[in-house]
Amino acid sequence: MEGLIIDPVKEQFDLSLQFIEELGVELKYVIDNHVHADHVTSSCMLREATGAKSVFGEPAGIECADILLEDGDELEFGHFSLKAIATPGHTDACTSFYTEGMLFTGDSLLIRGCGRTDFQLGDPEKLYESITQKLYSYPDDTLVYPGHDYLGRTASCIREEKAFNPRIGSGQTLEKFVQIMKNLDLPKPKRIDSTVSQNLQCGFSLELGHVNEDNFTMHDLYQLLDNLKSTERVIDVRTPNEYSQGHVPGSLNIPMGNEQSFLEELSSYQRIFVHCHSGRRAQTVYTMLGMQGLENVVCINSSGMADWTIAGFPVER
Repeated sequence: MEGLIIDPVKEQFDLSLQFIEELGVELKYVIDNHVHADHVTSSCMLREATGAKSVFGEPAGIECADILLEDGDELEFGHFSLKAIATPGHTDACTSFYTEGMLFTGDSLLIRGCGRTDFQLGDPEKLYESITQKLYSYPDDTLVYPGHDYLGRTASCIREEKAFNPRIGSGQTLEKFVQIMKNLDLPKPKRIDSTVSQNLQCGFSLELGHVNEDNFTMHDLYQLLDNLKSTERVIDVRTPNEYSQGHVPGSLNIPMGNEQSFLEELSSYQRIFVHCHSGRRAQTVYTMLGMQGLENVVCINSSGMADWTIAGFPVER
């Protein structure tokens, strides 16, 4: 069964992966409504873990994305089609999505509210047009699923938002809406600069002073394996299932996304060697650990367990 996920959050990576596996979903796309300022996306992590393609709206200009959608483009998955709807205003690059009577509006249209317009080239006039001319043009019974809701609500519909949205109900004028949005006086999101920087890199940043310059391979690791010190450790960041099917002897399995829970242990080693299947997940974990201040990491980002197996090196199961 093919599926997709919209606006995934880094801290919920394990839960997202659990649901994907339990529901038997073949994840085809990982989609972000815009470059978020209040959370870090797990787009890259899910892409590496599942093979799905990362997707943003074309105006976001995300170089690491696999697909950039223009207004009206559609993605096919299973028996369904997901339509991209350019809805700038909260930021200049927001994209909403429609399928099967459902609108996924990100931070553009919220339940009884809408996204702020005071950063990332936000524009209240553009948001007004995006909501009233595009999202409100869908049938009244169209379900609305926003990116989040601070009161724990999960869904609304176009009829409800037209009738009850205090900021942009169906009778709201452009002038009044602009006045409301320009006088919200909201605090700046915490860590907005680092969060946006990471999201511009699909969830991780290589501009944090922790750059891997060593072209260390699995063949190099094999040469060192018998002489590893007690202060050195090999870390396998693949999934537990991959690890159980065959791993480097003596390696420790810390699946990508779980490194935060092992920081104290990892920092206790003089040197750790991080690898995955082919190198991409290892690079992501390497960057995440660097952001936490760890400088004892050697990233095997040009090869991985695939090369180890092909070379006929010993494997533990």
